[in-house]
Amino acid sequence: MDDPALLPSDMNSAEQRRSSRTISTSQALYETPEKSKSRSPYVQSTSHAEKSSAKIESPVPPRKFRTRKSAVSNGNFSDPVEEAIKPLTEGERQSWKGWVELESDPALFSYILREYGVKYIKCQEVIALDDDSLFYLLKPVYGLIFLFKYRDNDADEDEDAPKCPDHVWFANQTTSNACATVALLNIVMNVPEVELGNSLEAFRETTRLLEPPYRGQALSQNDFIRNVHNSFLRRMDVLNADLTLQTDYEKWVKGKKNPKRKVGKKKVAKRKKEEDEAGYHFVAYVPINGSVWRLDGLQKRPVNLGEYGKDWVSLARDNIMQRIGQYQDGDIDYSLLSLCKSPLKTVQESVAENAHVILDVEKILAAVIPDWKLFTQSQSDQPISTDELMACFNISTDQIQSAEPLVSAKIKVEEAMSNPGRLLELYKDLVLEQKALRSEYMQELASNVQEDQLAAARKEDHTPVVYMAIKALAEAGVLKDIVRDLRGD
Repeated sequence: MDDPALLPSDMNSAEQRRSSRTISTSQALYETPEKSKSRSPYVQSTSHAEKSSAKIESPVPPRKFRTRKSAVSNGNFSDPVEEAIKPLTEGERQSWKGWVELESDPALFSYILREYGVKYIKCQEVIALDDDSLFYLLKPVYGLIFLFKYRDNDADEDEDAPKCPDHVWFANQTTSNACATVALLNIVMNVPEVELGNSLEAFRETTRLLEPPYRGQALSQNDFIRNVHNSFLRRMDVLNADLTLQTDYEKWVKGKKNPKRKVGKKKVAKRKKEEDEAGYHFVAYVPINGSVWRLDGLQKRPVNLGEYGKDWVSLARDNIMQRIGQYQDGDIDYSLLSLCKSPLKTVQESVAENAHVILDVEKILAAVIPDWKLFTQSQSDQPISTDELMACFNISTDQIQSAEPLVSAKIKVEEAMSNPGRLLELYKDLVLEQKALRSEYMQELASNVQEDQLAAARKEDHTPVVYMAIKALAEAGVLKDIVRDLRGD
């Protein structure tokens, strides 16, 4: 610390004396007489008088004091918090090469599948694993997605397990936070009747002959798949993901520098606690060629759980229950989603079958009762026209003609053929059934529209608005009053 008794002139004199002593000592130790004429870079004079009046510079550079940076630069305010919560632009979202973590939300997964181009699949939450809950799932069930808290021992697998067979499309997870999309694609790529859309169909074809790790690498590098996965990305997600990656890298570098040493019990317990605080992971269950497969992207190979009869979901449920039972009571938090055939497709097929039967009954009525239309003149007895069927249900005439009616419907027609009255009643019942199917179809369409609207709303980042509102409340002292009231001060 500087002496407050020294004036600036005194300080300059003292500095000169210290510099002179330093130079003189240096000259005595290191210089020769031949170099005495040009010995000092600090003193450029040659005469004694010039030396006494020359300005002597210190060999030690002056100390530079750090100044605090102002939050205002060139008149622009730069609040680091505001920068961190600023909404991402579409260009920033698409240029980011990372993957954001997704929550287990059936509406979110349904929306993502539609964005991929997959048609007629609906994600449904499985509330419980009992028989009654599974009975009410939409049919057929294409696959199950099990979300659970991942532990290190979950990576243990049978090294003698066979390699991935050719008829199973399985991709490993090669990048962080991509497990949701990996699980989704591991299901839909193995369902022949699912319409994947042009992009995923081309991706499946180009990766058909690859090994699972290379499939996963191709998936992680696919811009289309990643951008859809990151539909709800926010700037804070990017910062958190980048920070996590940086932290993991620094730990890796530190581990490379420091050799392994024997650790005490406390450090072992701390490490075990860190391992127990792992993230969540998605695993897929899907029926393929009569067997149930567990497709875990973090394992090298898919696992064949065995053959099934009529109900493959029960076999998958047993494996899921076994996984849940490995944890202590209350020590696992999980969710289960089902990928089912969309009601839109189911109703569409039912409408085609219904219209096919109506046309058959009309032909029979025309042969039995030539003036049968006189008995069906009310509006409620009029079937949906072919043009309206095409516009409303996207059904063509060829689909109606090729539709195969249910056996029960055929039996009803055969039983009513000999009784014109019953035939008319059957016709009216078929018309009512058709209109009920239209109502069900429109409700499902409205549900999809609502999911799309919710997805669009989730893309909007309201964090800056919330932050500014809370900041204004804090500056006005409102938050202090609230805290004081809560404390009872």
